[in-house]
Amino acid sequence: MGQAKFTNSARYKCLEYLKKNSVDLYLCYCGIEECDSGHYYGPMKRSEFLLHYIIEGKGVYSVGEKTYHLCKNQAFLIYPNVTTFYQADKKEPWTYIWIGFNGVKAEACLEYANFNKTNLVNDFHNQDVLLDCVNGMLAANQLTYANDLIRESYLLKFLATLIQEKHPVQDSINNYDYPIQVYVEHAMEFIDHNYSNNIKVSDVANYVCINRSHLTRIFKAVLNMSPQQYLINYRINKACTLLKKTTHSISTIATMVGYDDPLAFSKVFKSLQGESPKSYREASDNVLKAYRKGE
Repeated sequence: MGQAKFTNSARYKCLEYLKKNSVDLYLCYCGIEECDSGHYYGPMKRSEFLLHYIIEGKGVYSVGEKTYHLCKNQAFLIYPNVTTFYQADKKEPWTYIWIGFNGVKAEACLEYANFNKTNLVNDFHNQDVLLDCVNGMLAANQLTYANDLIRESYLLKFLATLIQEKHPVQDSINNYDYPIQVYVEHAMEFIDHNYSNNIKVSDVANYVCINRSHLTRIFKAVLNMSPQQYLINYRINKACTLLKKTTHSISTIATMVGYDDPLAFSKVFKSLQGESPKSYREASDNVLKAYRKGE
C-alpha cells in the first residue's frame, strides 16, 4: 500500500501523495493554511484541478492576463496544466483550505458549481461545512481502504455543497440537473422493486426527488403515459404472468401485485384485458391444453 505525506502544525495542515483508486473522481491532496504576510505560490502548473476557499483575509490570484483580488468566502479554481500565481495580502494575509482532485467527472462537477475556464472565481457561504469536509479528509490520513472511502465521501460532500449553493432545490421543471430519461429510469426501477406494496405515484416522485407534476410530465414525454398508468399496467402484466404460471387464488395474486381489495383488482384487470382474471386464467389454461394436445 502506498504512503501518504501528512504535515500537521498549528498553522499548516496538508495531506498529499494519496493513492488514486477512482477513475470517476478522486482526491489528490488537501490542506489548510494560515498564510504569512505576502506568502506566494507560483508561477507554476498543476496536473489536477485545485480549488482554494478563503476562510479569512485577502490575497490575489493571477492566471493569464487576469488578476483577481479575493477575500473571505471566495473560492478560486486552478485548471490542470495552466500557469498560475497566487499571493497572500501583506496586511491581511489569507487563511484558506484547498482540495486537489481529478477524474473524468471532475470538470462536470465544477461546471455544476458554476466554475469553468472563463469563470474561475465564485462566492460561497457554507464555510463551516466546507471546512468540516477538509478537516475530515485530513483526519483520515492513514492509507487504509476505509479511509479511502472516508476521504472520497468528504470530497463528494464538499463538491455537493458548492453545487447546492448555486442550484438550490426548487419546484420547477427547469431546475433538475439530470436528463428526464434518468428520472424516468429510476422511477421505473422503484416501481419494479415495490409494485407489490401499496405504493402511490407520490411515493415514486419522492423516491426520485422530484414533484409529482414534473414526474407526470416527463413520463408522458418519454413513455407517452402517466406514471399512474405505467404503475397500473406494470401490476396487471405481473398479474397476467401469475395467473398463467401459478395456481394462486385471485385474491392472493391481487395482494401480490399491490391491491388490497380483490374486487378493485378485478375491475382494473377487466378494464385493461377485456375479461375478468378468472376468464383470463381459464382461457390461458385452454390455450395451454390445446398446445399440449397438439404436441
